Amino acid sequence: MPKHSQLFLLTTLASAILTACGGGGGGGGGSSTKTSLSGIVADGYLKGATVCLDTNGNASCDTGEPSATTGDGGKYTIADINSGDETKYAVVVSVPASAVDSDNPTGIVGKSYFLSSPAGKGGFVSPVTTLIQQKVAAGASVEAAESAVKALLGITDTSVSLFSDYIAGQGSATQADATTAGRYARAHEAGKVIAASLQAGYDSLKSDSNAKAVQKVLLAQAEDALTVQKATSTDTTNPTFSTTGVVAADSPNTLKKILAYEKGSSATPTQSVSIDFGVIAGGQAVACGLPIAGLGTKATSGQVKDLRFYISNVMLIDAQGNSVPLKLDENANQSRDVALIDFEDATGKCPTSTGTATTYTTLTGKVAPGTYVGIAMTMGVPVKSADADKASLNHSNTTATTTPALLTSSAMAWSWQSGRKFSKIEFVPDTPIITATGTTTTWNMHLGSTGCKGDPTKGVVTACTNPNRMDFSFAAFNASTQKIVLDLAELFKYSDLSHEGGGAAGCMSGTSDPECPGIFQALQINLANGLPINGGAAQTVFSVKSK
Repeated sequence: MPKHSQLFLLTTLASAILTACGGGGGGGGGSSTKTSLSGIVADGYLKGATVCLDTNGNASCDTGEPSATTGDGGKYTIADINSGDETKYAVVVSVPASAVDSDNPTGIVGKSYFLSSPAGKGGFVSPVTTLIQQKVAAGASVEAAESAVKALLGITDTSVSLFSDYIAGQGSATQADATTAGRYARAHEAGKVIAASLQAGYDSLKSDSNAKAVQKVLLAQAEDALTVQKATSTDTTNPTFSTTGVVAADSPNTLKKILAYEKGSSATPTQSVSIDFGVIAGGQAVACGLPIAGLGTKATSGQVKDLRFYISNVMLIDAQGNSVPLKLDENANQSRDVALIDFEDATGKCPTSTGTATTYTTLTGKVAPGTYVGIAMTMGVPVKSADADKASLNHSNTTATTTPALLTSSAMAWSWQSGRKFSKIEFVPDTPIITATGTTTTWNMHLGSTGCKGDPTKGVVTACTNPNRMDFSFAAFNASTQKIVLDLAELFKYSDLSHEGGGAAGCMSGTSDPECPGIFQALQINLANGLPINGGAAQTVFSVKSK
């Protein structure tokens, strides 16, 4: 027998142990036979995770459900369960931040996440079986769901089961090997990508009681990451997957807006809301043609040359802390719940060649009737719309007739695959900016996603290593009496606007650009991974002011 066939047989026997135990008893005057369910949980083998039978079908481990904790090698045994339940209910795993992963045996996983596997398939639970279970929950058979995930992973080998222990099955093979062992290695690497995606977003959503909706949102993003990596692999028949490549992750507000739409609401959004925006520089008024003094670390004076930014994920917050989506009205400056706020008017230093004489400083929309005390939003354009259509937005085909006009503005275009400039804030100092080779005239602050892959014009979703969307929120906000104000003094407070240290003039979101650390600190975005720091809680670039 070939070595890989022997290994597969041993792996299958070791990872799917269902042990029947004799017993009797039970409440209600009846009796039932008891059994136990044993198996293994892995990204790498996970120790310290809670495993349960999801007897109430809510995709969570709840008090009273049969459960166990994984030990060495990710092994678990759930004892004293009713015979038949082991094949009747899905297995759910809660992985705490303190769990230990054998892929990193000296350290903890660091961020909590979840895993699952379909009913009767609890012998080996992994991120890959979690993706399969999501498709089963959506109505697919186990066989069809496994086939779909195999196709995503480029696995056609019928001897490979995604419910087998892929760590034992891979031996010393690499995911690039066109062997059975190599395909198990590929499943393992894909599992790492899925787990990283789940960890990146779970903390911001896990407090929501609708675990099914949370898992659907996060697993859709994880599948996007695998889709992009496969589509951009040098060999799509035998693709490679890596957590050093694109991992689907996004800002908390983006995920919350998607989740809000996923959960839906019985209340139709009929309550009209208008939100005004303003811009200042400390105590100074800001507009094209007006002088501004004392910006940045060198108190540089000058004028703005451009000042536009996209706003999305607008949600109103009620007194109970619930986030309710604001459905934006459709017009030339806002569509698909994205608005382009525009303060430049093609006067002064703002050029007529790329500017627009008309400004747009108030967004409008409708929300479900209620009383709201706070607001949350994002500066940036989502990858996809949050509604049921899931239309491409940031990386949309700008020549398509269905693309909203506000996303086809050449002035806000990034290099195509990086999508839109989320913000275009440009400042011209009174004195030319000193560079290593001479001088330049404009200090640019262009925020946008970087490290992007995928081509939506070919039906491939796009994902980026650094999303760079800025979340911010205000616990107290009254749209009738207050407005949201961008403060250039706060945006540039860590920046020297009289000097350019290298790379693009100013900060254009490059992780190695010497001008970007100060800008990203002000925006409260982690420059290394492009995710908000603590949900943007400490940012001061945007604030609430009276009208």
